[in-house]
Amino acid sequence: MSQKQKIEFYFDPSCPWCWVTSRWLNEVSENRPLDIDWRPFSLALKNGELSGTDETGHQDTHTIGHGVLRMIEAINKETGRDRGELYTAFGKAYFLEKKLEDNVFMEVVLERLGLDKKYLESAKDASIDTVLQESLDSAIEVVGDDVGVPTIIFVNEDGERQGFFGPVLQGLPDVEEGLKLWDGLSSLASSSKFFELKRTRKGRSKIKTTKRVFEDLQQDLQ
Repeated sequence: MSQKQKIEFYFDPSCPWCWVTSRWLNEVSENRPLDIDWRPFSLALKNGELSGTDETGHQDTHTIGHGVLRMIEAINKETGRDRGELYTAFGKAYFLEKKLEDNVFMEVVLERLGLDKKYLESAKDASIDTVLQESLDSAIEVVGDDVGVPTIIFVNEDGERQGFFGPVLQGLPDVEEGLKLWDGLSSLASSSKFFELKRTRKGRSKIKTTKRVFEDLQQDLQ
């Protein structure tokens, strides 16, 4: 049995592009030996938007995402629930179930997961920001300050970390195409000479394509 490839995936729950990439990576992990460490990357913290300054035009959604990250950290610390599992639950409700308004989706997710509603208060707990900042700094240390999410960091057997912003996927590929994409990315990432790929982004993210991985949302695709 081949040894699992360790990677760190940095996410912000407010970013639709990150959501699509995370669903791809989750599906890849079912077919490739991956050990994924899901880590928070707060765009609100990075952009200084918690103070009320809106530098990007996305302060409202970034602030919502930051609240979710606080909740995920609190739940993970107290219950040990995996961040990836929690991100999936919150992301599904936020991106794919638009009948759930921003002011109620957090409570609905907690109820679905069988978690105490006390964690709603965690969304307002600024003391959790210390941990979120540490995670943000850990990513920036490897990939630099001019990136966002999704960010993937590869960790080799010696614990050395090499990471990149992306891949940015507009829509969720089918399983076969997704595996080809992963195999190509991991091959590039293993080269010490590979540095960057980038182009101007056009169009919006197609988050509805990720409904494919949720059985209870299959009818929405018909």
